[in-house]
Amino acid sequence: MNRPHIGFIIQRYGPEVVGGAESLCRAIAQRLTSHWTIEILTTCAVDHMTWSNEMPPGTSEIEGVMVRRFVVDRPRNVQAFNRQNERVLQEFHTFEDEREWMNLQGPHSGALQTYLAEHGREYDGFVLFNYLYATTYESLKWVGERFYLVPFAHDEPPIYLRLFDEVFRSPRGIVFCTQEECDFICGRFSFPLPPHEVIGMGVDLPADADGERFRAKFNIREPFLLYAGRIDESKGCDELFRDFAAYRERVGSADLALALVLCGSSQLTVPRRESIHYVGFLSEQDKADAMAAARCLVLPSHFESFSIVLLEAWATGTPVLVNGYCEVSVGQCRRSGGGIWYRNSDEFCAAADWLARNDNLRATLGRKGREFVRRFYHWPRIVERYRSFIRFDQ
Repeated sequence: MNRPHIGFIIQRYGPEVVGGAESLCRAIAQRLTSHWTIEILTTCAVDHMTWSNEMPPGTSEIEGVMVRRFVVDRPRNVQAFNRQNERVLQEFHTFEDEREWMNLQGPHSGALQTYLAEHGREYDGFVLFNYLYATTYESLKWVGERFYLVPFAHDEPPIYLRLFDEVFRSPRGIVFCTQEECDFICGRFSFPLPPHEVIGMGVDLPADADGERFRAKFNIREPFLLYAGRIDESKGCDELFRDFAAYRERVGSADLALALVLCGSSQLTVPRRESIHYVGFLSEQDKADAMAAARCLVLPSHFESFSIVLLEAWATGTPVLVNGYCEVSVGQCRRSGGGIWYRNSDEFCAAADWLARNDNLRATLGRKGREFVRRFYHWPRIVERYRSFIRFDQ
């Protein structure tokens, strides 16, 4: 077979987009474009809360990958979505209620659906990223059985809606990011899943991550915890602010007291206090430098299907502190030996203080994490597994 022509369908795309599924899609596309002819089929949206059209429609090339953008028909009506969300998740409801939920969830792009109807047969197949959004659900009728799904799923209320039965029943195959995700989805649905495999995402081991360069650039000299990602209540950041405040109250102004540094786009108001530094959206180099400078990375999210940021921290030899109620994050820490977890504010305070004071513990966790990434998440290994599993010549 000649180079397959594959469409990657995802709700938003680009270096300015912060999100797990979006980051995975972008990274896989960049590395598989030397083997497949890949087009990204996506919307003009950047913000997942509004779906506002911020990028121009049409084609462009980003990091060597062809991107085809389509206009979103309408922005998200957050109030209407929240009302419908409460209805379908807490009350008896019909299947039509669920379809209206997806309609309000978005992003809906009639132009994308028209393009798939008119040009879908020009592609050998498709890979659909993220089960949750309308770009996946509404594309099912056009891609038929010629698609693989990378769901980025976890145990959250929407996964129990009946309309997602079709999303998980229809693919040629499903790529899971962690064993916990695979086990959960296998138990969630009553029907046998299509062929599936746990693959995940690769990361590069940065050769030049420089913590001192980060400290000098952002004028941060005290030891710190790092949060990297979308600063949002859904990511547990409101709890993180409360837990960090309790930690600082407990340790006072001790020389080893950790500050908190946050990077990424913010949907929350970051507290204004001397020990908290918000540095905004960082370049990949600045983010790697920040991780190298951090005492540890903290991930407060209760819900993760796969945490790329943990791998990125381990790649710089930095240990992690994760929410103990997130089975996926805890599973990654158990397999790697590169992190510890907490389940309440007291445990957070104790763990942060432990990491601040114990150089040997920090070094051991960081070393194990880096070795875990080197052995299992090196990019050539991940690319070969994607090429072996996703096949359109059979």
